[in-house]
Amino acid sequence: MVTMSTVDSQDPMQDPLHEPAERPTPINPTSASLLGYLYWQSMSGGEIVAAVEASVGHFWNVTRSQIYRELQALASSGLVELGEVGPRRRAPYAITDRGREAFLAWLEIDPGPDVMRSPFLLKFFFAPLLPDETLRRFVGIVRPRHEEALAYYRNLLPAIVRTDPAPAHVVRLAIAYEEGMLNWLDAIPWGKLAAEDLDPGEPVPDELQPEPDPKPDPKPEPESDPDPIPEPDRT
Repeated sequence: MVTMSTVDSQDPMQDPLHEPAERPTPINPTSASLLGYLYWQSMSGGEIVAAVEASVGHFWNVTRSQIYRELQALASSGLVELGEVGPRRRAPYAITDRGREAFLAWLEIDPGPDVMRSPFLLKFFFAPLLPDETLRRFVGIVRPRHEEALAYYRNLLPAIVRTDPAPAHVVRLAIAYEEGMLNWLDAIPWGKLAAEDLDPGEPVPDELQPEPDPKPDPKPEPESDPDPIPEPDRT
């Protein structure tokens, strides 16, 4: 007796013996960055901390303790494996196949909006309530930090521009940001930070001028009707 099966052997979704592929484990951005470092080579926790502090730590805030917590969570999820303890009690972490899949899947997800946090800008927003000498003291604290960061990025760029083009492009953005911050600090309109400080008869400084509204596009001229076709002479 011949029986006919209703299962299409070409369709794995209908095959009871076929198990669907497991989806990659979802991970947060910090965990993903750690998997990114392990994607090419095994590293100890201390080596990962040093690598983060020298690179993505400049634009992605993460602490040493958080890195170790994330590594433990990745190991518990089977995304990394902890090797044998070596010299100086260092144990290397190695990414697993599941870890690679999770990292590559995370890379494909659309990034969320950037979030900027600046204690100095938060205080400067309320500058009219502070005396100029206090603000100048704040600037004296902040400016050397940006000068130091700018010098660091300018020295770093030539060392990686040929070997790491993507990180080098990030460094270019960091240079532009630090240069912009220093230019902005130099352009602070001291004594003109509050509306009541402005003399009504004095022209408003250029840096305080509002951006002009964009001019609307001119309306296109109406097309003239084509000359009518003359009717044939029936006489």
